[in-house]
Amino acid sequence: MDMEESPLSSELVQSGLTTHTLGQKIICLPVTGSTNDEIKKLAESGAPDGTVVTAEKQTNGRGRLGRVWNSPPDGGLYFTILLRQPHLPKKLTNVTLLAGLAVCTALRESFPVDARIKWPNDVVVGSRKVCGMLAETGFANGSFQWVSVGIGVNVNNRIFPQELSRRATSLLLETGKPCSRCAVLQSILAHLEPLLGNGILPKTYTELCVSLGRQVRFSRCHQNFCGTACGISADGELLVRLSDGQETAVGSGEVTVQGIYGD
Repeated sequence: MDMEESPLSSELVQSGLTTHTLGQKIICLPVTGSTNDEIKKLAESGAPDGTVVTAEKQTNGRGRLGRVWNSPPDGGLYFTILLRQPHLPKKLTNVTLLAGLAVCTALRESFPVDARIKWPNDVVVGSRKVCGMLAETGFANGSFQWVSVGIGVNVNNRIFPQELSRRATSLLLETGKPCSRCAVLQSILAHLEPLLGNGILPKTYTELCVSLGRQVRFSRCHQNFCGTACGISADGELLVRLSDGQETAVGSGEVTVQGIYGD
């Protein structure tokens, strides 16, 4: 097993970490059900802002809308970040978008691949997914307390299950050589920390977003609508131009963006 595929450790990650908060407390597990669930337990016991949990394998990884996130121990990077103040943007819906921009920028600058963002929570190379994200919130005594941001990156994955093979790729498959999972994690955290500190979605997001200009479907009040994605609102919603020319802002709950994964 080469160095890039060695299990992650807190010493290895922190030895090259340039952040002030994110990853300064890090727990690296061989296997867990879900790193998001691990962070939830840590958050409820008072873990500090910026705590990170990684796992070599997840047995119950999950994505948006309850989908399963395939998390085998064959080269993927699976981790979750705990965010508290001051690293919570004013618009909490922007947390996932800022994380997506951090991942996209890190992959483009450091490895490099032509990574792009598929709103709201995927990063793609061409028509194939290389990263997915899931943000979850925690409340106590009726008030908002923290956010967990789970991120899965296909780094050195060589093969995927048949049902994912047309839709998934990895840094190894795109670059033709193994990439350091540790370096991927360090770069993502380094890009994410200033974005969270600013808290505003920069215009770079729309420049890298492949969802814009594509047909989208969404449901509202038991009616189905179809339109063209034309922008991102300040609240992180997708702006959709309907057939009658009107624009509407759509949340991430039930939106389907066509023509990216071969659909």
